[in-house]
Amino acid sequence: MIDKLKKLDQRDNKQSTTIIEKNELLSKEDWLIVGSALVLFIVNNVFLSIFLSKMPGGSAAGITTIYVISLVSLVIRKFKSVTMIFIIYGSIGILSHIMVGDWIYIPKVAIVIMIAALFDFLLHESSYRATSFIFGFAIFVFLLNVTDYGFSYLFENFAKPINIKDIILSLAYGYAGIIFAFATYDRLQRA
Repeated sequence: MIDKLKKLDQRDNKQSTTIIEKNELLSKEDWLIVGSALVLFIVNNVFLSIFLSKMPGGSAAGITTIYVISLVSLVIRKFKSVTMIFIIYGSIGILSHIMVGDWIYIPKVAIVIMIAALFDFLLHESSYRATSFIFGFAIFVFLLNVTDYGFSYLFENFAKPINIKDIILSLAYGYAGIIFAFATYDRLQRA
């Protein structure tokens, strides 16, 4: 009788671990995306907030942001990576902006997420080649600046001028982030 109970208990334990393994909420890739987005938010908004806010061209196209999304894209190589990082990052940002009454931030985040999804799609369709990062990022920065201009003109009752100097600096910072991401990825591949 005791042996039968032990066998039943072992069978139940095997079934419960199988169920847990099959119903895993997040894969390793998803954990990498979530962790990267959280670390990026903390680095950008806690450690570098003073520096990045005063840096010409410092925006979503900053070195740290593009480094993280490039590295995660290279590691995962799936369509969801860039988009999910921006969704998580933007969602955390929405909470802090709502607390200070900045409701206009919500549609801005939605626009940035759509542009990030386009960037993500371009990278995926070109198999994450270096040239796709170069051209895709230029399109990303261009669309961010054009939509920011249009958004400020339509909804904030003033038109932010499109500053060519800031666009060039955004591109330079982002390309530096892409170069560092490729160098890091290369080291990870060798290890």
